[in-house]
Amino acid sequence: MAKIKDEVIEAQIHHGRRENLRTLFLGQGLAAFNQTQVLEYALGLCIPRIDTNPTAHRLINRFGSLSGVVGAHPDKLKEVAGIGENAAIFLNFLKQFVTYYQNSVKDTKIKIKKPSEAIGYLREVMKTYSTEQFVLLCLDKSGGIIMEQTTTSGDINKVEINLREIVDIVLRVKSASVLIAHNHLNNDVTPSSADIMLTRYMVNILLPLGIDVMDHIVFGSDDDSYSFHDQKILDIFKREHKSFAINKDYEDYWLPDI
Repeated sequence: MAKIKDEVIEAQIHHGRRENLRTLFLGQGLAAFNQTQVLEYALGLCIPRIDTNPTAHRLINRFGSLSGVVGAHPDKLKEVAGIGENAAIFLNFLKQFVTYYQNSVKDTKIKIKKPSEAIGYLREVMKTYSTEQFVLLCLDKSGGIIMEQTTTSGDINKVEINLREIVDIVLRVKSASVLIAHNHLNNDVTPSSADIMLTRYMVNILLPLGIDVMDHIVFGSDDDSYSFHDQKILDIFKREHKSFAINKDYEDYWLPDI
């Protein structure tokens, strides 16, 4: 009887760990994981109903790092407790998959150096959403996309934005600049007061860290879009922030009707 109870408890812990990692991955991507967690999550995709955390630790201890694990020969991987034929092949596949992927995008990597390129990149996919979506693009110095994160609340009329999570992601992936976008289902692309406030907050938080906010784009259900950059609203926020930083007597700046 005790054995059955232990198995139940173990199953509950295992389910909780997998669900927590899945939620973390969907919310913040692999940037929020350490190497053992990445390996644990990957093993969970090919090993059902077993807690893969101990196996992930054994692999890291044996091969020294995540790269050491995925670069190991399948026969060596199978020497580790918890790794069978399928798991060994899967881990070996990951290395070859990454190499194949990098070669496939090497000559076609998308670069976004100005807001108009982001509008072209995001327009068609934003039109397909049936709920409001928020997209964060983290870019490197050359405009290459480091990370693309999409968030939805599941509510047909709004999407909840956690500014703290956004900033955490931007810092984790070491962005040089960021671009944010979301859609309005009624095709009215006029930014709301919350849209304006979010944009201002991002400018005030990221500019002191040397991270540029390239644009905030609002898409409608058709082809309409609103660019904070094109409408010079971002310029106002950036001048506002600069004045605040150098003027001790700064009190407030008014924002023209938009």
